Amino acid sequence: MNDKQNMLPVTQRFVAWLSRPLLLLGLMITIPGFYLELAGDTDLFRTAGRACYGIAATLIVTDAMLQWRRSRWSSRRHGKLMLDMGIAAGCVISLLAPAQSWSTAEWIMRLGLCAAIVLRFAMLILQHMRPSHLVQVVGLAIVMLCSAGAGFYWLEPNVHSYANGVWLAFTTIATVGYGDIVPSTAASKIFAVFIVLLGYAMFSIVTANIAALFVEEEEEELEQELHADIRALSRELHALRQELRQRDELLARLETYLEQAPVVSAENEDAIRVSKERNVA
Repeated sequence: MNDKQNMLPVTQRFVAWLSRPLLLLGLMITIPGFYLELAGDTDLFRTAGRACYGIAATLIVTDAMLQWRRSRWSSRRHGKLMLDMGIAAGCVISLLAPAQSWSTAEWIMRLGLCAAIVLRFAMLILQHMRPSHLVQVVGLAIVMLCSAGAGFYWLEPNVHSYANGVWLAFTTIATVGYGDIVPSTAASKIFAVFIVLLGYAMFSIVTANIAALFVEEEEEELEQELHADIRALSRELHALRQELRQRDELLARLETYLEQAPVVSAENEDAIRVSKERNVA
């Protein structure tokens, strides 16, 4: 029994470490699965895309089961778990869909699945964003830009080098639109749509973190001033307590002396009475 109790925290820490990478990996695998089926010209590409969907569904369902065991009594995470299960169901439907040209309904389903995946990505990223994480946010933006460049280099026929892919990704994310290179295929256009949405979110996060840093500096200055005032007030209270303690000791000695005096005059009686009244007060 003691061994099981000792192993429980280790198991909980392992589950907490394992569950989030499972979901993140599953969401990332859906991206090549979508484009392998959309832009793939051979059965091998389509099979690889379906395999990606199957692996992604397995990872997402596993993550959802782990999260459900950890927080089955918490209603705050039920919405996220439902979204995860919806994404897994969309992956299974994409896996079982017939290998032919996509109909309008299938286009709507697959684009809705992509939108849900982008939303879940944003939720995972935003819950770890803090004003002090500006370096991590900028690093994530750079990784996103490099990945988007690789995606355009693979999907867009007019992009003949990785550098041009990164340039097209930057102009798309920044919504500059110079027009020297534009998406021309359905796959690259869909990719550009989601890159714009992620770009808006990423630029908003970076801007918010920079603004929060300035606000945080002002708050730190105010906090330091407040702490200095509190320390000064604490010192004054300490000095006042010392004075009151010394006064009480002096009054106690005076009362003892007057009580031990052989002859108690009327003035001494008044002094003793006043001393007792002060002590009572």
